[in-house]
Amino acid sequence: MGQPRPRHAVRRVVAGLACALVLGACDAGNDAETAQETPDVAGVDGSVGQVSVDDVFIDTDGTVQAGGSVPLRGALTNDAEQADRLVEVTTAAAQSVQLLDEDGNPSADGIELPAGEQVDATTGAVRMRLEGLTGPVDTTDTVRVTFAFQTAGRLELDVPVGPPS
Repeated sequence: MGQPRPRHAVRRVVAGLACALVLGACDAGNDAETAQETPDVAGVDGSVGQVSVDDVFIDTDGTVQAGGSVPLRGALTNDAEQADRLVEVTTAAAQSVQLLDEDGNPSADGIELPAGEQVDATTGAVRMRLEGLTGPVDTTDTVRVTFAFQTAGRLELDVPVGPPS
């Protein structure tokens, strides 16, 4: 039977194994699982009645000067058993907020929210646009926006400005 190893030798072996594990994990590089993740849109969420608005943000990657226009993005979900409608969006940051149909044309009737469905305007066709900005809007700003739904009521949110993450 051999002699027991001194404690300091065991500690060195354990420390060496720990270093090998740590360094091996750092070698994952672009193949790491986290390298494949796509972050969520950096928007704000809120709800009123049976309607929720998610990932709401003003879509720009730079400063938009006074008088300009900029898309307002977000997902509108109606969890009610009957249809609702986004009839108006207002903000002091713009002279008006244009509500648009699926083709990007002005919609005098607002945006229909079918019962139990979602209108996702976080990407793709712009469904809401701030027109005639009253001052410059920058990616570090938040803008107070009020959403008015025909049935659910009114919802105010402090909406961040910036591109989708």
